[in-house]
Amino acid sequence: MRISASVIDSFLIFLSLLLPSSASKTVGDVSYVANVPLQWVNCSTWTDQLAIEKVEANLWPPKRNQLLTVYVSGVAKESFLYGNYDKTIVYRGYSLPSIFGSLDDLGIKLPVYPGPLQMIIFNSTIPEVAPDGQYDIYVKAYEQDHAEVLCVKFSWEF
Repeated sequence: MRISASVIDSFLIFLSLLLPSSASKTVGDVSYVANVPLQWVNCSTWTDQLAIEKVEANLWPPKRNQLLTVYVSGVAKESFLYGNYDKTIVYRGYSLPSIFGSLDDLGIKLPVYPGPLQMIIFNSTIPEVAPDGQYDIYVKAYEQDHAEVLCVKFSWEF
């Protein structure tokens, strides 16, 4: 089976969207984000550990060749010590492999106690060569007992 160069290039572009930018490791305080509200879907179950109040971004709509940072604010319902997340980008109905990581990669300090909580769910520079089309981003997070912390879906189109 032969795969064309354009298919490989498209896959690499999508993969670069999934991988965090170098700035994501230095983002511990999300207060610098410009607070631009965006449309989102709460795909959590009734057992979620975070009551989401808002989802905001540093710029909206996203622009090619610019850093997009999206964060969630809400109230943690219960304490949790650690956990993991998975992030998936779906482009025109095609799902790319998920990226998995620790909850502390999302800019929160663990352990988490009941009360206000902010976390960065997306922090990446959109490639200049990102193809036109619909992008759906799903971010799901789970705590140490595999209970759902949150599930957020947001979308954009170039």
